[in-house]
Amino acid sequence: MHRIIKTHLRKFLSEKGIEEADVSKQFEYFVNYCVISRFFSGKFDVYDVTTSDEDAGIDGVAVIADGELITTVDEIESLFASHKRSVEIEFVYIQAKTSDKFEKKEITSFGDGVYDFSDQEPEYPHDDILTESKKIFELIIENVDKVKNGKPNATTYYVSTGVWKDERELVAALKTTQRKVESTGYYNEVSSLKIDRDELIKIWSSIHQPVEAVVKVKGYVPYNEMPDVEESYIAIIPAKNYIDSLLVAEDGKMRGGIFDENVRAYLGESNDVNKKIKSTLEDDSIKEYFALLNNGITIVSPDIRVQSDSISLSNYQIVNGCQSSHVLFRNRELLNDSTMITAKVIEVENPEIVNKIVEATNNQSHVSNEKFLSLKAKSKTVESYFNSWNEDSIEDSKVYFERRDNQYAGRGINDTKIFDIRTVARAFAAMFLEIPHTAASYPTQIFEQSGDLLFEDSQHEVAYYTATLALYKFNRLFNSKKLPGNFGKYRWHTLMLLKYIINGKRNSPKVGSKKIESYCNKIIEELNKPRDEYLVHFERCKEIIEQGGWASKDRLKRSLHTVELKEILKKK
Repeated sequence: MHRIIKTHLRKFLSEKGIEEADVSKQFEYFVNYCVISRFFSGKFDVYDVTTSDEDAGIDGVAVIADGELITTVDEIESLFASHKRSVEIEFVYIQAKTSDKFEKKEITSFGDGVYDFSDQEPEYPHDDILTESKKIFELIIENVDKVKNGKPNATTYYVSTGVWKDERELVAALKTTQRKVESTGYYNEVSSLKIDRDELIKIWSSIHQPVEAVVKVKGYVPYNEMPDVEESYIAIIPAKNYIDSLLVAEDGKMRGGIFDENVRAYLGESNDVNKKIKSTLEDDSIKEYFALLNNGITIVSPDIRVQSDSISLSNYQIVNGCQSSHVLFRNRELLNDSTMITAKVIEVENPEIVNKIVEATNNQSHVSNEKFLSLKAKSKTVESYFNSWNEDSIEDSKVYFERRDNQYAGRGINDTKIFDIRTVARAFAAMFLEIPHTAASYPTQIFEQSGDLLFEDSQHEVAYYTATLALYKFNRLFNSKKLPGNFGKYRWHTLMLLKYIINGKRNSPKVGSKKIESYCNKIIEELNKPRDEYLVHFERCKEIIEQGGWASKDRLKRSLHTVELKEILKKK
């Protein structure tokens, strides 16, 4: 393996807290993270997309639906149940080899594996990851009437640490793989690609580098000076320039991460607003009025530089205009030189001002999305509470609440210690609302059904910190194989049981009461002890779960199973 790849691999393993001795498996994790990050900019667990040794020739698999990573059947069921139509779905298949050369036989074998996976009755063995992915695949095929173009797309990536050369037999092997996958008839578009050492280094580097762009504008006018806003402009931008300069990455796909601060994900082509935007682009008689008919785009950046006919931006976020941007990108063949967009371009570093801009530009309609939780006053005090604990905690007990996307990027903090607002809410709901079944299988329902119970002013911040610290300690034990491999799906149920185990089966006080602090401090005190000492508590949770019988995924998401575990706990 090349030295530069080794250096990046070591950094990756350290950042993700991965304790894996086998170099080939380390490389699989690394490659899967790099490749999938091209499609999905959010946080994800590489264990959810990396197969085991019984992998049917596939080292990684991911399903991307309208820009979101799908790892469970429940998630795709929820997506289709939302009545979304024309969902753009992409299957990503990955094979990673530490070999310093590309081999025709290995590429062909990879193609055979993808072909077999797609077959109605696959012959190759499937581990848990491929089994779940296959169920997702089958559900998508059963709902192709809701899928854009009537079929998902597929991209296969063969990755090696070697240097690619356009040798005839290697090029032929890639083309054969593509034709083989196409022949299944299950995919709309199929791409069979390779990634060599230099491109892999480039992908890894791009993940860690700031996004920078220069966009040509038709004109701009500055706003008047405002407190905490360095500079701001209203700009008229040719739609083609906007797409090419700000939206599209080098690989031709939508840039990852530029909508992280936006509270709405893309709602799909069947959304009424998006259908109207598209109809405007399709009508030649009104297309040139687009800038007047559309609400426009809002872009924030900590660093803006203006020239006479262009604006340069670094680490920019499109905080309003996600729908317009996606519709423009998907229908860029309809644009002409007279199609313009209006954009507010704001240089601001103060996160509170950014929050105000996000809230103000997205208040036209209700958003049932966890993103708005970050704007609640309580979430800000929870963030401060985490920071106060970290000032006095030992390194192995520091956890960070990432209230805003990527706020800890570039600060040298291990990724395993950083928890976004979605994960913190799930941990709190599992431990203190006692709905681990919902946290495990239907995380979006937590925000839809229990949103009023999250980050409420009356609640004590200690409950959120305690639940997150417990989740961190669970992950540490699981990733270091101190807990069995089939125990990962029980992490949320473990959080609920753990508070009883440590507090002598006492019920937890209400999270808004004064008693909750001493109750949680007992848990924190135990979790801050050496690993072998706090491991005992998790092993007791495991005994209860084993006594209840290892649950199927269907049983795991039932409230009845949660009740059964509590009954077993009472009797022990």
